[in-house]
Amino acid sequence: MIMFTPPHCSFLNTEAFGVKRTELNLGTMMCGIADVYDAMRSQRAYQQAFPTDRILAVLKRNDGTQFDQNLVRRFVQLLGIYPPGNLVRLTSGEIAVVTQVHAPDPLRPRVRLVINREGARLDLPHDRNLWETTREGEQASIVAPVDPNEFGIDPLTYLQN
Repeated sequence: MIMFTPPHCSFLNTEAFGVKRTELNLGTMMCGIADVYDAMRSQRAYQQAFPTDRILAVLKRNDGTQFDQNLVRRFVQLLGIYPPGNLVRLTSGEIAVVTQVHAPDPLRPRVRLVINREGARLDLPHDRNLWETTREGEQASIVAPVDPNEFGIDPLTYLQN
């Protein structure tokens, strides 16, 4: 039997709803984390989508009273801080699309470079593992997510090989 709990009960601080924390199962708590992430990440008619770092700050706040922090950490490991499809600016100045999460270091995923340091779109985008050091001895990392509309890019088109 699969048990689903209403969204208002998927947070750890549920006593106001008559549900004790010990009564929540693992699936319910993970669904609560995923629900908040999805709601904040989605573009709405009444609200812009939030950047991933802001969403993670919400998930980590309240010293674990709203969400189980072990589950939040695992969620971040699986999904990454910058999930596949995010357009990001690198420390090198390049713009890239995140293509794969690197669980040991969620801040250093695999990316597909689409705009070079000078701001020119690449004819042949290429992949880079941010957890590896380049030939020049650099190890780029993500500075921040960027708005795809600012560059006229649909990041999802770069996820296809």
